[in-house]
Amino acid sequence: MNKYTQAVILSASTLRMLPHIALYLAHRKEIDPDLLKVQDQKATVGNFIKACTREKVFRNLFYYRMGDYRSALIKWLLPPEPTLNIWCPSIGPGAHFEHNYATYLNAERIGSDFYCLQLVTLGNGKGGRPTIGHHVSIYTGAMVFGGVTIGDHVTIGAGTLVNKDVPAHCTVVGNPAQIIKKDGKRLDTPIPLSSTARQDA
Repeated sequence: MNKYTQAVILSASTLRMLPHIALYLAHRKEIDPDLLKVQDQKATVGNFIKACTREKVFRNLFYYRMGDYRSALIKWLLPPEPTLNIWCPSIGPGAHFEHNYATYLNAERIGSDFYCLQLVTLGNGKGGRPTIGHHVSIYTGAMVFGGVTIGDHVTIGAGTLVNKDVPAHCTVVGNPAQIIKKDGKRLDTPIPLSSTARQDA
């Protein structure tokens, strides 16, 4: 797409986004950390317009930050991704959702700098629902369920099934999940999460 076409599209989008822009300007502290993760990676009105125009899932996050009552009046102007569902009392600053169709984020709490791809499920299970730490990345098709705790700086690989606590500074993959990297070092032999839980106890 050439720059002139982009300019026309963004200009037209700006007109329908006037209520969104007003809300953004009134709540920049809540939105700017997320905005720094997308498009031009700048905390500006222009980047906000680009993100909302080009990334439907960014709209979901924006509406989540604004709350149900404030966003209900403006969602029809710029509809969110209908298959990205967020049921979480708290998501820390700097979240980045990417391609998140068919994604269910039903967590007790999600920390800051959360990165999530499509087809991810965080859900209820034994003991409740997950608590996600800071700087956690969850890749395509992963499932985390039950009252488990995911530590800080954890990466959960594509298609991984997690139903046990994951220590901080780990990369886990597989079904059932195993630790393949810990404290920045790749392991020659993967560690089952249940074994790690016993060692840390």
